[in-house]
Amino acid sequence: MKNQTIMNRKSAKKLLMVQWSRFQNVCIELEGSTLVTGVNGSGKSTVLDAMTYLLTGNTQFNKAAKDRDRTVLGYVRGDTRSNGEARYLRNGSVVSYIAMEFSDPTLGVPLTVGVCIESPSESGKPVSSWFICPGAAIDDIDFTRIEGNALRITPKNELTVNGEAMKLSSFMGRDRGTEAVLRALGLRVDAAKYRTKLLKMMAFNPENNIDQFIQDCVLEPGKVQSLEELREQKRQFERLRELYESLRQGKIQLEEVLRQSDEYEKKKRVLRIRELMLSYQALREKEEEEKQTKNRYQALKDQYGRLTERAGELARQQEAAQERLRIAENNDMVKGMQESLDSLKRQIEEADREKKNWEDKLAQILKLKKKISALIKLLEADLPSLSSENTYLETLEQADGETAKKREAFDAFREKVHRQDGIYEENKIHLQDQCKEREKEIGALQEKIRRLESNILVFPAEVENARNKIQRGLEKQGIQTEVHIFAELVQEVTAPEWRKAVETFLGRKRFYIIVDGAHCHKAMQILQKERIYDGNVVITDKLPETEAVEGSAAEILRIPNVYARRYANYLLNGIHLCENLEELHEYPKGGLMRDGMLAKSYAVAMMDMRRTELCLGADAIRCQLEQSRKELEELQVVQRADKEALSQVIKYRDAIKEIDWDGGHYDFGAAYGLKDCKKRRDSLVKDREEIEANPDFTAVLKELETAGRLAREANESVNQNQSELCGCKNDLKGCEGTLGRISTEIYLCQKAYEEKCLVNMELKEAMLEEYNRESEKRGTIRVTTQLSIDKSKNMLAERERQLEDAQLAYCRLAGIDVGKRGIGYIPWYREEYRNLAHVKVEEAQQKLQEQAGRLESAFMNDFVAEIDENVREAKREMDAINRELRHMPFGNDTYKFVMKEKPDRALFFRICRRLEKYMSSPQVYMNSARDDEEMENDIQEFMSIILAEEDEWEYTDYRRYFSYDMEISSRQGQTEITAELSKKQGSASNGEKQTPYFIILAASLLQCYPANTCCARLAFIDEAFSALSRERIEQMVRYFEENHFQVFYAAPPEKINSIGQFIDSTVSLIVTGRYTNAVEGLVKQA
Repeated sequence: MKNQTIMNRKSAKKLLMVQWSRFQNVCIELEGSTLVTGVNGSGKSTVLDAMTYLLTGNTQFNKAAKDRDRTVLGYVRGDTRSNGEARYLRNGSVVSYIAMEFSDPTLGVPLTVGVCIESPSESGKPVSSWFICPGAAIDDIDFTRIEGNALRITPKNELTVNGEAMKLSSFMGRDRGTEAVLRALGLRVDAAKYRTKLLKMMAFNPENNIDQFIQDCVLEPGKVQSLEELREQKRQFERLRELYESLRQGKIQLEEVLRQSDEYEKKKRVLRIRELMLSYQALREKEEEEKQTKNRYQALKDQYGRLTERAGELARQQEAAQERLRIAENNDMVKGMQESLDSLKRQIEEADREKKNWEDKLAQILKLKKKISALIKLLEADLPSLSSENTYLETLEQADGETAKKREAFDAFREKVHRQDGIYEENKIHLQDQCKEREKEIGALQEKIRRLESNILVFPAEVENARNKIQRGLEKQGIQTEVHIFAELVQEVTAPEWRKAVETFLGRKRFYIIVDGAHCHKAMQILQKERIYDGNVVITDKLPETEAVEGSAAEILRIPNVYARRYANYLLNGIHLCENLEELHEYPKGGLMRDGMLAKSYAVAMMDMRRTELCLGADAIRCQLEQSRKELEELQVVQRADKEALSQVIKYRDAIKEIDWDGGHYDFGAAYGLKDCKKRRDSLVKDREEIEANPDFTAVLKELETAGRLAREANESVNQNQSELCGCKNDLKGCEGTLGRISTEIYLCQKAYEEKCLVNMELKEAMLEEYNRESEKRGTIRVTTQLSIDKSKNMLAERERQLEDAQLAYCRLAGIDVGKRGIGYIPWYREEYRNLAHVKVEEAQQKLQEQAGRLESAFMNDFVAEIDENVREAKREMDAINRELRHMPFGNDTYKFVMKEKPDRALFFRICRRLEKYMSSPQVYMNSARDDEEMENDIQEFMSIILAEEDEWEYTDYRRYFSYDMEISSRQGQTEITAELSKKQGSASNGEKQTPYFIILAASLLQCYPANTCCARLAFIDEAFSALSRERIEQMVRYFEENHFQVFYAAPPEKINSIGQFIDSTVSLIVTGRYTNAVEGLVKQA
């Protein structure tokens, strides 16, 4: 056994401590396992600290004594921890050495490893330099020399080995130095890990339960470093979630503002319709008044006819009275002369009647001439040449004997005018139809402008209808998601000069419907079920994930929504923006120029961009508004021109209608007839005057007087009737005046109504439908009143107040100026909503989803992966220890570690087991389809638990994911009894408790010492076996020796008999004054 141990172990033979604590220059001979003993404070732990510092760079000194105040500086300076100047044994610049000499049975030569510690001052940090001297013993190195009676410590730069100076390159820092020392000792183990295992054995707490002991003393601490990053990702996620929630709440409040705005605008529309209706009603009332006045006028005309008929009867009565008077006057004396006078009188009267007739006919001719002259002047641009007719038409009233020529001229002029009137009739019908159609266009355009001015982006009605149906269909299924139109998701066209060409190319695709990919199939089902023929739903969940190609039409569209972005890339990545025809020629598969030249599928075409309505980008409303206003202005200019032309045509036709064109109603020889009549009448008057001047005509009979009285009475009756007839005539004139006044009022009402129609053209048709419906229902013209309109105004004011309340609530929620209130801000809020709902919320949601992905990625790829790797490493560690334990029985007992998953960590282990389907790689899972719902729920739940835990060690230390125990198998004869250590600890003695702990630590440490390799097999035990019986101590020492350990024990003197007799050597530490010396002595003989 001993020979085998020597052949497979590099054994420590000497330990030199120069100026290390109370050891000034002490070299201790080591023979196998060694017990270092001495009274408390003599430096037992200091010796072990020196060796562990040299071998591993350990600075956790005196761990078993729980003394946290010891430092390298304190050891080098000899800190006595007393007060005053005598606290340190050494002052000024100090050089210390620790060296160990090992024997190498395979090479047969010694090996010395050491560390030089230089401390220039009490406050400066000591500098340690490790070195290795192969083939050299401690005595071959001049660490010290005696000069006179003084001990001189050799400085590092003067150190020699076998008389040869050591090179400065031979000295190494801690990390490289300890690694080199371990390699020189045959160890291929991480220095930090080896240091941890040594220290755990040197100072363990036997009072811990087995679970805690394994966690603290066997397994490496495993705090996951990614927790802070995970928490930072969580904080970022929460910040984005708060931002998203804030924006979402703002969106909800803005929807309320928009709802109130819509209600306000509906009320406003109703009020405008009512005001227009009141104006129309006033016109209808005036027309009704005109109708009634015309009826009265007709009644007066009938009365006038009756009075005229009565006048005939009275005239006959008057004629009888006149006849009597005539008889009375008919006596022989005056008969002849009277008959002559009467005859002349009748002839004169007849001449007067004839003259009056000719005068009327001439007046009619004069009136005709005046109208013809005015008509010729009015129609001179449209009538053909009138040179042949003008000569006679201009002399209609002259007595020149050209009657036949004048009639022929009138007939020819009439034919020309009638032909032109036919043309006017055609123009009138055409213009009326055009104006009516254009009136509808203007109304629709005015409504569109009104919506645009209210910041409502106008999409085709059938697209809006399709969108609303899909939105309602999804909501009925409990799906809360936004249904968008592609155009409204385009935030900006970064190159406005290309806008019209790109939008023309996209055409109706701009109005395709975009839904979240998760709900795309549901939207498709609704499209099919509802038979929505005018909507196109983009299959968002199948769109390829691509980037916008540089130089393509897709690149100029800024789109936050991920699905709209992918769709735009799909449509436009293949369309290259070309500056000229030559460049377009180079892109036959897909190229586009600003002017609309399009190359596609090896063919080119010129797109018609003239009627393209701009819909993309946040400024689409402004562009549409500018375009619509321009279109409205153009339509109104044309409409005004056509109405002016229509008015002119009507004026021409009215002027034509004012002339009676029946030639039979005119006597074109009236001037000549009147001239002849006047000549004859003058001759008759002359003859009557000659008879009346006759002196023989002297008397009148009394009968003549009586007949005269009766004739007067008859005349009075006639006069009375005539008076009534005049009264009726005056009433007729009054009616005519009233009709004239009403006509003027109708004109004014018509004008006022038309002016209102002009600014409310889009409401005219709706108003007329509502008015006719209400008028028919009530059976009256009056369907509204000013009071009703005043009430509507009050309701509108109340709706305005509610709108301002909603606006104020949003201002407070969004933290913006509360002055942004009132109907004037409706467009601003619509723009704010569009920007929020289609841009900011989309961006925030996208960022939130991306951050959720980063959070889950950090959780799975960093945290879970790190924990899983630590767990796997722990299992490998446990398996390795168990393999060692199987070959290291302790008497009749064998030991085995047991690791059990903790129930409260079931989520983690469930996740890890599912990850086995993905090569146990979280990254592979994160890049998969992730359609395992239970897995996703477990991930979310476990992540929430970890991020909510205040004790960061609880979930970051992999050791806490298991409960630990040791299974002890004891063979008693042919029977093997198995028990768990945790269940025996309550009744076991301290020695029984300590024994398994030592075995566990030994097995753990033994992993650093390969069985078939010659290497150092060191172990350090401070305050060794404090609770073990003599028998247990013997068993433990034998156990260590059988497993080839070279153990250095530190224990008080009372343990010499129980420990010292079972090991190779003992070293007693003796305190002399302020320093400590070592006394060596063999207890056990070989």
